Amino acid sequence: MGTRTEDVVEYLVVASTHSYLLVFTTKGRVYWLKIYEIPDAGTTGKGKHVSGLINLQQDEAVKAFLPVKDFAPGRNIVMVTRQGVIKKCEVSEFDNPMSRGIIALTLDEGDELLGARLTSGENYIFLGTHEGKAIRFREDQVRAMGRPARGVRAMDLDEDDYLVGMEIVDKDGLILSVSENGYGKRTPLTDYRLTSRGGKGVINMKTTPRIGKVVDVLAVKEDSDLMIITKEGKIIRIEAGEIRQAGRSTQGVRLVRMEEGDQVAAVSVLPEAVAVEGDGNGELVQ
Repeated sequence: MGTRTEDVVEYLVVASTHSYLLVFTTKGRVYWLKIYEIPDAGTTGKGKHVSGLINLQQDEAVKAFLPVKDFAPGRNIVMVTRQGVIKKCEVSEFDNPMSRGIIALTLDEGDELLGARLTSGENYIFLGTHEGKAIRFREDQVRAMGRPARGVRAMDLDEDDYLVGMEIVDKDGLILSVSENGYGKRTPLTDYRLTSRGGKGVINMKTTPRIGKVVDVLAVKEDSDLMIITKEGKIIRIEAGEIRQAGRSTQGVRLVRMEEGDQVAAVSVLPEAVAVEGDGNGELVQ
């Protein structure tokens, strides 16, 4: 299920049929689905559009799907907006669903939800901006709040800059940064020094007219498969291991040769198959 116009898989969620699916939207609302209520479809079937399963409001688009087995305390949901606001709630805050959805995050005028992720309480948060800055800080620097709360400042953004990607990461790993003109690089997380929440961050990628601005930052592994989609509908699939590692504040290498006037629209990591907790009645939800 996705909301982009390109006819590709944007989200792949592995969950038990007895789990719940929390659907977060750009307007800061969350909708609640039971996995078994989602219509079955064959491998070649088109499936059902998400707007036929939940009552999306006008100009509202889906930004995240989170599978939740239960709403017991102990796990958190971290939400981040394009304008750099972050909020953390315990999963138990979302155990009272309504068909019209509920407010997960109160947004400032002109802002929208960038993403939502499940966390353990001991993770690190990585954020990247359009102008090539990044910040990494500990999750415990964001206290858990109730649903009515607005959130707190995640990053001090320069004027006209905005967040393009959020990742929940561990202490080690690799971050892939991709620019609108088709350049990219993998950088070890340890190159990004830990800072306090709300700081200016550090240079992530040098943006020039030839390289373009950053369109996304993603946590990757050596064997991750990536899908790059351009505004003109070109789709390229590559392995992360083929992309050269480079330090912070570098330009990266060309990942895809762009036609004149074309730019990268989106980048996704194709999820791996993972084991599902429960009674073995697992389903792939697309």
